[in-house]
Amino acid sequence: MNLVLSGLALSGLMAISLAGQTAAPATGATPPMPAAVAKPDVDASAAAKPTGPLPSADTVLQHYVDVTGGAKAYDAVKTMVGTGKFVMPAQGITGDLTMYSAAPNKSYALIDIQGVGKVEEGSDGTIAWEISPMTGARIKAGDEAAAEIRSAATDIHTNWKKYYKSAEVTGIDDVDGKPAYKVVLTPQSGSSETEWYDKDSGLVLKSAMTVDTPMGKAPVEIAFSDYKKEGDLTIPTKMVQNVAGQQFEIHLEKVDLNAPVPPNRFDIPADIKALQK
Repeated sequence: MNLVLSGLALSGLMAISLAGQTAAPATGATPPMPAAVAKPDVDASAAAKPTGPLPSADTVLQHYVDVTGGAKAYDAVKTMVGTGKFVMPAQGITGDLTMYSAAPNKSYALIDIQGVGKVEEGSDGTIAWEISPMTGARIKAGDEAAAEIRSAATDIHTNWKKYYKSAEVTGIDDVDGKPAYKVVLTPQSGSSETEWYDKDSGLVLKSAMTVDTPMGKAPVEIAFSDYKKEGDLTIPTKMVQNVAGQQFEIHLEKVDLNAPVPPNRFDIPADIKALQK
């Protein structure tokens, strides 16, 4: 549940990570899942004993909104344009990243990786889709589609109860030496998501979830850092993600809030329309 992930779904990134395990991507073919998928190191966090009653999830989530700009600033965001880099350090793979989002829940992301190709993902708010050298063109369905459309919602922080059935603070864990409230959120559709909020600063430090992909279900863990002020909001500009046993990084170099977006940016591509016939 993070504004900077709007327009940046995980299944395409997972396909890229799987491509990094092979000598060359197989165009038009879906690669198999690795024999052993490393699970996120969520339960390995050393639990810190609470010194008093735990706050409510409402309190923790509202505190995050407050310390990162406030509800008024979030509600004012109607579009977002971000650019940066996609990096797989172990494989020496880098790519250019561009992502767009627009209210209420439209998204588009492009990652252009030399030697691999272009991965595109998006949603017009109703249909979620992906085009990549690893999976070809496909329309997402079920929980996978719901997760992408939900992640693109520009009001997900200030109106989270619209997208999640419940949220509960279940304890305090140590995250990289910082005590953090562990919040478990259950969406209207799909598996629960877990987020860790710094007890002192209120900033989100980590999230963990299970995502549906063409290769099957996969555990994902994302660490958030390098918070910077962009317009009236403070957002993380570095995200280190562990997906399907592979690690990759997203480095946002520029984020423009309420920036102009090309008028046809969220239109369904022709390759996707062809699948609807």
